[in-house]
Amino acid sequence: MDKTNTSISPTGNHGRFSGSLLTGATLGLVTLVTLLVYLPGLNGPFLLDDLVNLQQIGDGEGVTDLQSAVNYIFGNRSGPAGRPVATASFLLNARDWPAASLGFKAVNLFLHILTGLLTAWFGLLLFRVSGVREARARILAVGVAALWLLHPLNVSTTLYVVQRMTQLMALFSLAGLICYMKGRAAVDQQSHRGLLLMSLCLFPFGLLAVLSKENGALLLAAILTLEITVFNQHRRGVLLRLWLAAGVLLPLVVVSGYLILNFTRLTAAYGFREFSLGERLLTEGRIIIDYLFNILLPGIRDFTLQHDDYIISRSLLEPLSTLSAVLTIVAILIAAFVLRRSQPVFSFAVLWFFGWHLLESTFIPLELYFEHRNYLPMIGPLIAVVFYLARLADHLAAKGYARIVPMAGVVAVIAMAGLTLQLTLLWGNNLALAAQWAERHPASYRAQVEFAYIQAESGAAESGYSRLSALQQRFPDEVALQLKLWNFACSYELPAPYPVTEIAASARQVYYRADLTTEVKTLLENLFAGQCSYPARQDIEALLVRLEAVPMRTFEKSGFYVLFSDLYIYYRELNPALIQLRNAFDLRPDSGFPIRQAILSASAGNYQDSLLFLQRAREADENRGSFTPSRLGEITEMEQDLRARIDSN
Repeated sequence: MDKTNTSISPTGNHGRFSGSLLTGATLGLVTLVTLLVYLPGLNGPFLLDDLVNLQQIGDGEGVTDLQSAVNYIFGNRSGPAGRPVATASFLLNARDWPAASLGFKAVNLFLHILTGLLTAWFGLLLFRVSGVREARARILAVGVAALWLLHPLNVSTTLYVVQRMTQLMALFSLAGLICYMKGRAAVDQQSHRGLLLMSLCLFPFGLLAVLSKENGALLLAAILTLEITVFNQHRRGVLLRLWLAAGVLLPLVVVSGYLILNFTRLTAAYGFREFSLGERLLTEGRIIIDYLFNILLPGIRDFTLQHDDYIISRSLLEPLSTLSAVLTIVAILIAAFVLRRSQPVFSFAVLWFFGWHLLESTFIPLELYFEHRNYLPMIGPLIAVVFYLARLADHLAAKGYARIVPMAGVVAVIAMAGLTLQLTLLWGNNLALAAQWAERHPASYRAQVEFAYIQAESGAAESGYSRLSALQQRFPDEVALQLKLWNFACSYELPAPYPVTEIAASARQVYYRADLTTEVKTLLENLFAGQCSYPARQDIEALLVRLEAVPMRTFEKSGFYVLFSDLYIYYRELNPALIQLRNAFDLRPDSGFPIRQAILSASAGNYQDSLLFLQRAREADENRGSFTPSRLGEITEMEQDLRARIDSN
């Protein structure tokens, strides 16, 4: 590959200006095509976790002032820090709920395009470091950006609103890495400027990436990847070594130490998964190969959010593809290490891809498969593909076939755009989207449930009921599904499939798929509204007692106790309601639970008891987490009101 010509001349400057103009125009065209390709999908619905994260905007009277904004931004529970940067960005679209999905998806598309432009810039810097001459580096960088922007695998990130968290993490990570590469090039000649640019990589960009989504911390691993691959043969002065030690290696040690010390807590949720840690690691081997295949040879037939039907690897030989996937990964990683000096771009692509999967695709008990996990990792393989295609073009040009590779590149980009357009047309049609996902994934719990409810809302409730019944036969011990089928029949005025006493009497129950507390909430809402014929109170109470024994996560179990208290409130039984709220508080000492107890006690005229509950709420508020909003003002106002009532009596 030709080395970059660093000589300066008027002609060279004019050429560079013309090159910049052409690069900008081409990027503008790619941006326009991306915009047009994605437009059909902007009218699509909210999906999966969208509502869980977004409908909190409407809590109370919505986000109307600074305090309500803080409560929403720092009240998200998507990760340890609440992802406040991403959560705050949703307020650009709505400050109350419900809201239309169009604006949310349009902002996501804007962020996708902006991230694509940063991908081009990052690729340009990397190609320069790899010795590609300037004119060609610009062409290759635009090619990488075009493939990435129009890649169909990115549809499930761009049009799935809540994945703005992933988008912002990628955006800030790329901005940080661009600063790092610019600073690294300048640190030896202009130490202060170089150090400043490299430090911008970590702050603010690294911090913003982490506060958008926690795997932004893998920015540190990305820097290390650059250093041991494309920068491997470059000089490292004293200042750079010190910065790398203090800014990269030390934080990596701290992060690794945190993960090791908290390993038991971080893996506790395997008790709520249908796979073990070992089974997850084996399965992820197959999934990683599947990701790579879909990046390099995308086909849209099975591109979906509904991968909860993915077959779990129970051993290296079950299924047999597990062994071949593990051996392939080992071979790729060994090759990347061995070739890190002779083929640094290949090694970079491999280590970049695997490095960005270190958290979401290894030991943390997340769901197994999501396409959006490749949003940032896929940049590495695409850079390698474009780089080595350019080398192939040189080889073919020497034999008189200079146009073959450029033409193939254009065809590839057009094909990507066509595939993505097919997907966005589907994503813009809620009924067609749900129908196709249900057809393609008959064993997917989510795909079947979502389509069943869409059928019901479209006037085909019996078809939806039949679909859920078939699903219940597939998963007969799934307790939340048992309750869901009963709720579905109640909500759409169909005959009950079985009495709730049968659910309560079930000897074996598992809970992996549906949200049990949501089903309990629906059950109680139908009861309170007189939606359908309900069994006797003791049967409902017996059901909740049985469900109480089902293992749940702490946050979910505390929510279950709140729902249990609602049942007693409905029957106007104060003490049992207060006991259930205390159970919730014992699990999760949130000030909201004693505040709720105080309100109930005050409604019964027990003002002194209410003050005691508010004192507990005050203590809980003082010990709240760093990112949990304070409710001290609300507590103080309630105390003043109660004392005034006591004095008036």
